[in-house]
Amino acid sequence: MTGKNSSLMESTFTPLSLAMLQLYLLSMLFFTASSILTIIFPLQAEKSGISEGEIGFIMGITMFVCMILRPWAGQMIAKYSVKKMMKWLLIGHAVTLTLYILFGIHSLYVVRVLQGIVLAFFSMSMQLGISDLLRNKDRGQGMSMYTLSTVMPSLYGPLLAIILWQQLDAKYLIGCIIVLAILPLLLFIRAPLPQDQKTVLAFSFRELLGAVKKTTSSKGLVIAAITMILGSTIIGAISTFLPLYMLKFNLGNLAIYLFIQALVVVGSRFILRKRIPSDGHWHPNFIILVLLSSTIGTTMLAFGEQLGYFIYLSAMFNGLASAMLYPTIVTYISFAIPEKKKHILLGVYLATYDLGFSFGSLAMGVVVQYSSYAFMFIVCSIVAFVAIGLVLLKRNIC
Repeated sequence: MTGKNSSLMESTFTPLSLAMLQLYLLSMLFFTASSILTIIFPLQAEKSGISEGEIGFIMGITMFVCMILRPWAGQMIAKYSVKKMMKWLLIGHAVTLTLYILFGIHSLYVVRVLQGIVLAFFSMSMQLGISDLLRNKDRGQGMSMYTLSTVMPSLYGPLLAIILWQQLDAKYLIGCIIVLAILPLLLFIRAPLPQDQKTVLAFSFRELLGAVKKTTSSKGLVIAAITMILGSTIIGAISTFLPLYMLKFNLGNLAIYLFIQALVVVGSRFILRKRIPSDGHWHPNFIILVLLSSTIGTTMLAFGEQLGYFIYLSAMFNGLASAMLYPTIVTYISFAIPEKKKHILLGVYLATYDLGFSFGSLAMGVVVQYSSYAFMFIVCSIVAFVAIGLVLLKRNIC
């Protein structure tokens, strides 16, 4: 696609045009599969006798692979075009789901690795594509709509997963997965994704390490990265082990809990979107409030058997922390990274969320296996307190 055509495309599409709505729907269907399987996989693994430690490894490996590949995703997409990369990504997505249908529990390791590969490139492809399609003044609204489409599945995905798991025959789960493998490909056929290839500044692994090493002198970036890792560690642990915990001890209704948590995530991202600091400065008080919300939520989960139906309150605190942590720290990082090295470093620092999420599944699985779910959630609260202490200690970094 020529630069002239790209400019024409920019002036043609609006954030709420039918073509853009098609892209949002494509994203929503893609993340629906992930939302359902994130619930199904741990339940199926536990039923098959797999230990909590191994379940944590299986669930954590996806974000670990995503973390490794994310820094190079933008480089490859620019080289081969958004349209071409999206085509192969969606084919890979369909193949991944097909492997799970054919081989079931025995395919989980391969499936989770493939999910990590696809996820690393999908989100970057969509964000780059939307940036190219919309005018600068509409880009923020387009990104907000895309973000909303990625979190919408968390409203209905877990509920659908619980129904498929507990109340319906396995053939319905298989049918649902087949539909979620095919529909994104059909939506892609006439999707208005950019086809132009761009010249980008390539970088090697050695250059990557060198650039990261230079930024360690920036206390703001270091504290932000560590806070992101610690905070997302808690989110990863909750995502992996909450379903097992609530079903094992019969704590309320899992579907209702996940719906409340997702509703808070979606609602707070919309209602509080203007409250997220966007001035390039580190705002320790705001971050501390987010981490305190996480602390309260995980502490309540630790005493879930004593709380009874009050356990649903923890869904609100965990949902608020999950909604605010990522956009707040990413916004700061986008300002703090040196402009000359942004094409190298942005993916690295965004990957700190993936690292923490992966570590939460991996490490907390071991904690659960050798102690208890209640103690694991206490450990999560301690992690949040450590993050709060770090932010308080370095509150005047910038």
